[in-house]
Amino acid sequence: MSAFFLRQSRCFPLLLSSLLLSSWAQADDRDYRIEWDTMATAYSPAQPIHAFINDWQQPLTAGNHAYAQGRTALTVIPEHSRIRYGVSWRYDYLMDFSDDAALLYWQYKNNALPTTATDYQLQLNATHNERFGIHAGTAYQVSPSWQISARGNLWRGLHVLEGEAKGQVSSQTLLNTDNITSLQRLDSADINIDYYYDEPALKEENLNWYPDKPTGYGYSLDVALQGQLGENTKLTIDAYDMLGKMHWQDAPQTAYMIDYDSNRRPIDKTGGQLSTSDVTQSLPWRVEGSLTHQLSDKWQVSAHGQVNDVQSLYQLEASYQPDLMSSLTVSTMAEPQTQAFGIGLAGAYGGFKVLTDDIDFNRAQRSEVQLYGRYAW
Repeated sequence: MSAFFLRQSRCFPLLLSSLLLSSWAQADDRDYRIEWDTMATAYSPAQPIHAFINDWQQPLTAGNHAYAQGRTALTVIPEHSRIRYGVSWRYDYLMDFSDDAALLYWQYKNNALPTTATDYQLQLNATHNERFGIHAGTAYQVSPSWQISARGNLWRGLHVLEGEAKGQVSSQTLLNTDNITSLQRLDSADINIDYYYDEPALKEENLNWYPDKPTGYGYSLDVALQGQLGENTKLTIDAYDMLGKMHWQDAPQTAYMIDYDSNRRPIDKTGGQLSTSDVTQSLPWRVEGSLTHQLSDKWQVSAHGQVNDVQSLYQLEASYQPDLMSSLTVSTMAEPQTQAFGIGLAGAYGGFKVLTDDIDFNRAQRSEVQLYGRYAW
């Protein structure tokens, strides 16, 4: 399990370092417009994000999933054409696991394995994909107040890991001394591991397994709908990577069975196989929606929702335009489920939103950053 999280740790600095605010200028006589947006989001309720991607040394709390997702898109929109095109980057890492799996791993990492007999039911699923590519799409005005847009994405894979581990583990009663190893505390284990990857996560190189990195190509569809529900109420829905697939050629794969019983001779019947095969990965989808109501010239309130394969979250937002800075909109946000709060700023030259449940990243279990901008020439 630690290898899964270490893969995530290498991606986060890249995500956060790429979030630089751009500016925009608009003029009616310009022929082209560029739109740019970046989003990075993470949630890990069982451990703070920092602990999840490093050493699991902080106290374990409730939770049986974790995810990190990010995207960047640069889109060119010709003024007199319905076609828009550009380049994109996407990152998805989603995990769900049993409470016992998190507890056993935390106890192992912190040398806190129980001294009495304990049974664990293990289940872990992980999906990881990083990719870049090109996109092209169009927008259609359904009515004067409603517009639908769609764009197709063609992807080149950068990283992949997908698979599962499931089974059960039992520990035996032994005194808590430094001379007793973790293996000696084990009474029995029956675990099946099956996953494919671009880099091994379970020390397969110790078995002289050095496969070539697989080649991946794929596609997905993004769909957006926006319009007016009333004179002062606006609805926006964005769906990402719908029907998305990645095809990986000669992907390394590990299928392993751990069968251990301290009362059996031989005690260990562990076995498995290493191979390569062509696999098709379903890309994680994500849907974001906003319902905004204009209370007055200065105030508006919004409700936002976001859904992926493992979690649904919603946010409440209030925005205000100060008299001294009429070109700026200042926002405050709250996410009741995660007890996270945030701020946002939008103006004539750029905008951002930041949401977190703790300004100390070492303790934060929920964080999200969005940056966006436009440029016309």
